[in-house]
Amino acid sequence: MGGDAVNVLVVVLEGARADHIGHNGAAWETTPYLDQVARQGVRFTRAYTTAPAALPAHASLLSGLFACAHGATEESGGLGATPPLLSEALRDAGYRTAAFYPSARGGHPAAPVSPASGCGRGFERFYTGRNAGRLAGAADYARRASDRVLGRADAGARRTTHALLEWLRDAGEPFGAVVTLREATLPQAPPAPYDRQFAGPDVAPRRAQYAGALRYLDLRLQEIGEALAADGRWDRTLLVVTGTGGLAFDGEAPLCEATLRVPLILRAPGRVPAGYAVDEIAQLSDVLPTVLALTGAAPPPATQGRALLAQGAVTAGPRHAFAESYRREPQDVRRKVVCGPAGTFVWQSDEANAYFDAGDPHGTVNRVATDVAGGDRLRRRLFDWLAEAQRGARGLGADAEARLAGSASAARGG
Repeated sequence: MGGDAVNVLVVVLEGARADHIGHNGAAWETTPYLDQVARQGVRFTRAYTTAPAALPAHASLLSGLFACAHGATEESGGLGATPPLLSEALRDAGYRTAAFYPSARGGHPAAPVSPASGCGRGFERFYTGRNAGRLAGAADYARRASDRVLGRADAGARRTTHALLEWLRDAGEPFGAVVTLREATLPQAPPAPYDRQFAGPDVAPRRAQYAGALRYLDLRLQEIGEALAADGRWDRTLLVVTGTGGLAFDGEAPLCEATLRVPLILRAPGRVPAGYAVDEIAQLSDVLPTVLALTGAAPPPATQGRALLAQGAVTAGPRHAFAESYRREPQDVRRKVVCGPAGTFVWQSDEANAYFDAGDPHGTVNRVATDVAGGDRLRRRLFDWLAEAQRGARGLGADAEARLAGSASAARGG
């Protein structure tokens, strides 16, 4: 890479949904630092996850593909040897690469996003918090011990942030890192005082705790930004901040526009214009082609996403966003979702489908039986997308095409 190469830092706020981010109109001041960062770049007001579960969402971010094409779902357990990933493209372009994904609290044997699930390709280092002695050193081990003694428990964000900063001190430039912070994935709770910061007699405890978790993550993000600014690398870094969505509160459908919409912010002085809010639809699958286009690290491979910026201008987006949910347990159902100007349609493999019109982003009233025509229009658009995805998969390999063909057949009742 040349001397003008830009660093890459992708921060994933797992479980974050857009309507609880400050600059998107949140009821509380949940993200003051992120709001400041957003004013220095471009924020997408209609960004959507491709899947509410951690593994398929991260796989979409890394591959530029939807779950039906990359195959890393709740059912499969991981990515295969293909497709090419963002981390591999950056590594091959001379970037130092690392990923940081903390293991869940409570002794889970493995994180859903890890080298074991195929997400480690292209990363020189992959921090999970369970391998701190090998990857983050004695300082991180000492912090973990002091956290236990002082009761500073969180879902790993503090240790993960410090592991990232330690790695950055030795990484040089250009670097490419993906870091995930998980406190917004309730029931995991943020540490005091954030667990009670937004509590009140008229506030549901779960919603207050969620807002506090976002406020705590905003502090961790500020720590990262200030560290990069202190050593002069902040303005030489392309920052991408996004989320995975998927958290529903009381009265909301598990999959609806509100739970699928996520934050998405790009900041890179000189490469990304400042101070813009964009209402073009964007998805996690757009991260890979966008990062590669902005860095010039490599030509984007065949993907189902698009570069969100071209020659300093925002590119036109589609009219609809799509998401997928697979079976966690054998008795579960598969779901495929389309969101657009007319509302949201949720197809289920047991045909207990749902349609929420545009005035119901929280999915409170299922109109699939009372507005059959409206639901059918979105259902047809969903099936059209599956067919388009199948045709597009021909350049992605036989395995991807077969997965897409199976998805389309299942959605049609085949």
